[in-house]
Amino acid sequence: MTTPLVRTEELAYTYGTGLTAVVAVHGVCCAIAADTRAVLTGRAGSGKTTLLHLLAGMKKPTAGTIEWPSFEPEPPGPELIGLVLQDGGLLRDLDVRLNVALPLVLAGRTGIAVRDAVDDALDLVGLAGFAKKAPRDLTGEQMRLAMLARALAPAPKLILADDPAGWLDKPAGERLLDRLVRAADRLSAGLLVATAEPAPPGLFGECWVMVDGKLVRDR
Repeated sequence: MTTPLVRTEELAYTYGTGLTAVVAVHGVCCAIAADTRAVLTGRAGSGKTTLLHLLAGMKKPTAGTIEWPSFEPEPPGPELIGLVLQDGGLLRDLDVRLNVALPLVLAGRTGIAVRDAVDDALDLVGLAGFAKKAPRDLTGEQMRLAMLARALAPAPKLILADDPAGWLDKPAGERLLDRLVRAADRLSAGLLVATAEPAPPGLFGECWVMVDGKLVRDR
């Protein structure tokens, strides 16, 4: 493995305190580099989403350590970490282009830089001809791809995707995951995809499994 983009040692996160405390992540040791193509599986409630939020810097661990040795400052911002959330829907009053452009505009990019980044992201996910479409005119698969394009538009170096193929049937979900891996290859970005469903055989180089907040297998 090359220099890690993110690494953890005995990482833990607990919701609440006292008798109502819930340990969502416990004792996780892992690393993601630019050449990592990993899928994270586990039942609902096993801690997959919380781990992704920790790796993205959205939550601070309650125990253990997490570092982003390839980034400065730490934790890196959304332009360096592409986070695909389960509930990160599109804004219905904006067309696909504007939905994908929104994070770039909020980050201060303007003009040609935004246009080129959006075009590249839509091309990466196979939606180059859908820039002017409204979300209501997209299929479920196309909506998911547009959400993916929005995360890829800043050309992140680390991609963390939380059930990106959720709600899709198996063929559509496999197509989306394949595009996501190809996009990571094109961007030379590390990739970790959390999913409740089995991933297509051979698509990911590593398979991680979470059980009750613990990373029990890493191969």
